[in-house]
Amino acid sequence: MNHAPKTIGARIKRPVAAILHRAGVLGALNRAVLKDSAVIFTYHQVLQDHEVRSDLQPGMYVTMETLELHLQYLSKAFQLATLDEIREWGTGTRTFRKTPCAITFDDGWEDNHRNAFRVLSAHRAPATIFLVTEQIGTPGMMTWRQIREMEEAGISFGSHTATHPQLPALTEQQARWELESSLRTLQHQLKRPPTWFCYPKGLHCPSTRRLAQEYYAGAVTASGGVVSRGDDVYLLNRIALHNDVSYTIPLLASRIARIF
Repeated sequence: MNHAPKTIGARIKRPVAAILHRAGVLGALNRAVLKDSAVIFTYHQVLQDHEVRSDLQPGMYVTMETLELHLQYLSKAFQLATLDEIREWGTGTRTFRKTPCAITFDDGWEDNHRNAFRVLSAHRAPATIFLVTEQIGTPGMMTWRQIREMEEAGISFGSHTATHPQLPALTEQQARWELESSLRTLQHQLKRPPTWFCYPKGLHCPSTRRLAQEYYAGAVTASGGVVSRGDDVYLLNRIALHNDVSYTIPLLASRIARIF
């Protein structure tokens, strides 16, 4: 069961993507888009079929079946990489045989451990999960025990602030606390100190970018698009993947090409 979307607009995308895929248009577009580029993908929740409810926001989840489909495709068409490796590629200190892609998850949902972890492990796929530190252990979110288990298996973790506020709306003192408190907590709880930051909802401004530079080695946004060499390492683009726009390979390819 792939939980195909029910809206007319979303349902139209599948046959259009399939036609473009069969005609070779998607392949040509992606070769052009991905030339000398890297890709960072964003996920949130990963759910089993019976966990998908009608009241869930479509942009907040993929099913395990969809994530499995993605990793089968990505592990062949791309070179799975860490964010650190993407940064090294961007500065010219690392090369890849294929287009590098990194997998990230936002928020620290409990299903990242229960569902996504299983799929990632099966494909030996590196990933970074951005944690909201004050929400760890609350209903629906991972516990420190689960986080440490994943860290032992090679999953990386970064900061998504302490409370997930809209950073540009805060004073600089408030924003500094969000970044500093989160970093301090993660340094205390994890074996590998976090080096990456994710702006909540992708929102940032000059002052929050300066703070990110103080505390972290890089930061990611919610802006769609690929990563190019020389991009600002504190404003790296990511492509959001969720079930209603990526539950087939042609739809996934269309998403990468920014058709949908």
